[in-house]
Amino acid sequence: MSGVITDASRNPLPGVTIQVKGTTQGTITDFDGKYTINVQKDQTLVYSMVGMLTEEIQITNQNLVNLTLVEDLKELDEVVVIGYGTVKKSDLTGSVSTVKAKDLLKITTMNPVQNLQGRVSGVQVTSSSGAPGATPVVRVRGVGTFNNSAPIYVVDGVILDDISFLNSSDISSMEILKDASATAIYGSRGANGVIMVTTKSGTGSNGKTTFSYSGDYGIQHLTKKIDLLNGREFAIVSNMIQNGTFNNVDAVPNTDWQDLIFHNSPVTNHQISASGSSDKVQYYIGVGYYKQKGIIDKSSYERLSIKINNTYKLTDFFTLGNNLTFNPFKQEDAPNVTYQAYRASPVVEPYRADGSFAGVAGVGNPLASLEYSNNRTKGIRAVGNFYGEFKFLDAFTIKSSFGIDGLYKKNVNYTPAHKVLYYDGSESMQVNETSDLVKEFTENFTWLWENTLNYYKDFGENTFNAVMGYTMQNSGSEILKLTGENILRDGEDFWYFTPSYITDNTLDNEKFKNNVDENLNYSMISYLFRANYTHQNKYIFTATFRRDGSSKFNKENRYSYFPSFALGWNVSEESFMQNVPYLSKLKVRASWGKIGNEKIAYPSRYSLTKNVYAIFGDGDVSYPGVTYAKSGNPDLKWETTTQTDLGLEIGLFEGKLNSEFDYYHRVTDDILVELSTPGHLGNGQGQKVRYNAGKVLNSGFEANVTWKDKIGDFNYSIGVLATTVHNEVLSVGGNSGADSLLYGGDIKGYVTQTREGIPIGSFYGYKTDGIFQNEAELNAYPHTSTASVGSLRRVDYNGDGILNGNDRTNIGSPIPKIIFGLNIDLEYKNFDFSFGLQGQAGNKIFNGKEMVRPDQYNFEKHVLDAWAGEGTSNSEPAPSWGGYNYDPSDKFIQDGSYARIRNIILGYTLPESITEKYHIGKLRIYVKGDNIYTFTKYTGYSPEIASSDVLANCIDMGVYPISAIYSFGVNLTF
Repeated sequence: MSGVITDASRNPLPGVTIQVKGTTQGTITDFDGKYTINVQKDQTLVYSMVGMLTEEIQITNQNLVNLTLVEDLKELDEVVVIGYGTVKKSDLTGSVSTVKAKDLLKITTMNPVQNLQGRVSGVQVTSSSGAPGATPVVRVRGVGTFNNSAPIYVVDGVILDDISFLNSSDISSMEILKDASATAIYGSRGANGVIMVTTKSGTGSNGKTTFSYSGDYGIQHLTKKIDLLNGREFAIVSNMIQNGTFNNVDAVPNTDWQDLIFHNSPVTNHQISASGSSDKVQYYIGVGYYKQKGIIDKSSYERLSIKINNTYKLTDFFTLGNNLTFNPFKQEDAPNVTYQAYRASPVVEPYRADGSFAGVAGVGNPLASLEYSNNRTKGIRAVGNFYGEFKFLDAFTIKSSFGIDGLYKKNVNYTPAHKVLYYDGSESMQVNETSDLVKEFTENFTWLWENTLNYYKDFGENTFNAVMGYTMQNSGSEILKLTGENILRDGEDFWYFTPSYITDNTLDNEKFKNNVDENLNYSMISYLFRANYTHQNKYIFTATFRRDGSSKFNKENRYSYFPSFALGWNVSEESFMQNVPYLSKLKVRASWGKIGNEKIAYPSRYSLTKNVYAIFGDGDVSYPGVTYAKSGNPDLKWETTTQTDLGLEIGLFEGKLNSEFDYYHRVTDDILVELSTPGHLGNGQGQKVRYNAGKVLNSGFEANVTWKDKIGDFNYSIGVLATTVHNEVLSVGGNSGADSLLYGGDIKGYVTQTREGIPIGSFYGYKTDGIFQNEAELNAYPHTSTASVGSLRRVDYNGDGILNGNDRTNIGSPIPKIIFGLNIDLEYKNFDFSFGLQGQAGNKIFNGKEMVRPDQYNFEKHVLDAWAGEGTSNSEPAPSWGGYNYDPSDKFIQDGSYARIRNIILGYTLPESITEKYHIGKLRIYVKGDNIYTFTKYTGYSPEIASSDVLANCIDMGVYPISAIYSFGVNLTF
């Protein structure tokens, strides 16, 4: 007997228990909701799952039973997908959050991980840019290393670094594994968290195919402009800088560069799928199309996604299957004209009298930058696996899976020859004497072969679930970059290199001196084990172990061990708790374990450098060469994170109120840090070598509270979540001096400092306490020679009576103290409504775009409140074109706290009395808005600013704005 178990939305349900009534014989459904069990005629199968109503089916002559389980509001427990298996949440000892398919479709987005924003405690998702195709920055329980802090993703068993290729409509659920008990099964890759993705599988019965279509069309627009000076105001401030007084001016040009570069633009998303099953085959085929044009010209992203999931039941005990995704894509990247539009003078008109672009001093004309930019990428990515399962003795399953992740892409960046002139006919900074062409080819290929043996047995009062396995992985990549100039003609058909670049069968070194050919290859071998034991549904014990070996390390340190242990107690199952009023669930759990971070390059290897030339032979001929560059460190080992988690789960009022609380404490040791080396090693001036030296603490609390109820035809759910984050550097590694400090965010010098006792990437500058109001005050305070009356008054932080660089200190952290979300879902008859809000508080943003001022750039409007004489201002210094007031200080630090209305959706589902007439299963129409409004004090486009570089985070240098999207869409099943 076999079949597929789904929920009311036709999503597969993993972890459903199927038991032959009156016996101890049973099994559970796998990732795709599928099961196989030996059963005799006239016996009864009992299908049960916490949170669902139990069903009983008497077996006659059928070989296939596909079943839809109905949610039981009295039991809001669930089954979750974990590494290499599934488990009932009541039997779960780790900290795992689940987001179902319906919640993953509430936001129109290219990357499914953005749908986690504000929906999962312990997870911070921040847009690195609003540009089409931009990859968000994801942090799970803080930042634990000075290096790559991104989680890993596991899609249908394939381990990946990102899921930008996936269509959200193809996803059944996403599970976020956060503590050591949950992530230790992934060993060296689990330190930054694991996000598991289960894609949809075939559902239905009797070979019938179910077709689904979903599509929406939306318009994007800029939600907020930066409040900059207009032409008249700029002229007034310019007079103030030159003459010392604010004087009115006559009519001057007034160019709003933001209005010129930003415009409304469309985004569209379509998906059609076919799904079905029989007693031998289950299949799911999905085709999606996503296209987003940016709110800035020459920025866009277009993707076609093809998803094919199949299962072939060859016998009662042997199954083959595949999960495949193919993803052709195109992307166009605009130059950073937000940087230019912020700085460009508003008294300069964009065009000259002859219609050509006009030069703009200091930054260039943003419209000309767009016109002459052609930066395009196209490629294809293929991700998936092929697997076989062999079941024997009712309790054992052997599975072998071969997964691949392949990427090929080509980037073409062409800049034509051009000249932009000022009004007087002189050349501006935007001059390109010859056309330039850069082509970059990237190939990545990873294969992963995993072999596991699963054991599951229900002995009545005792349940034992175990898995052991052996895996191998190899990853290789190559990047080839070619650079040339003097391209024959404009037009994309002519963007190629000509034979003139080849002389005597060799490349012309001058024209190809910037060529790059990079290769990287590494492999890993792993052994894994996990056992989960449950007694009387009350007492739970989980032990996990993984041994990883990586070619990134030398033989002596190649292998490392990652154990974890966890305990759980379902207190509400105890007899003494049965008569406690209102309590439907009470569970406590605790876990401890060690996990690692292998997201590093090859720091143990010595490196060489190219792009050097040697002179040999007659005529002093120049030959390209390679030389010693930097020492490696053969003693390097893994970064290791030790994490403790204490959890409490409470259900009240028959499961209507469900709460989950966690305290986490994670310390990362042996963080790779670059430290100084003795001169005899030959690393050169300023060169450093990596050592295992750093140590970082992250700790905090997570809370997730949901109320769900039904009153007649009215269903509603309200969920609130929050996470606190305490990040502290315990050690950088060096004993003293420069090696005990890390710097980042190079603007006018570094603006972040990482040292013991403060958060990673803390902002570094002068503290200020007002404005020098007169000469007497200036003379009474320590100051530099460049300070004057009307300047910022810097604090003599070390109290030595001398003001210099030693007085720079920590002026704020980019890491929020709290992350929160609110989600409301309402249903009344055929209407549905959703509301989502997310935000954070307690972090700072460094407004770097305002600090950079070597020329006559525009100002934010607060400069109109500048000091203009004694007593006029004690916060805004006298305006200037640069200099003293624009050194790094807390003047450029702003509050990064915000709360954003993430989405609002109103939908209507046509009654069955109408849809049945046209043989339609379901038809729903809806309108929605994404990123509707942000409550914040930050003066930039958006307070949502992030970087993958943890040492240079939350620095705004003119980021591409995040846009609001208003859409209309339809869901159709037939």
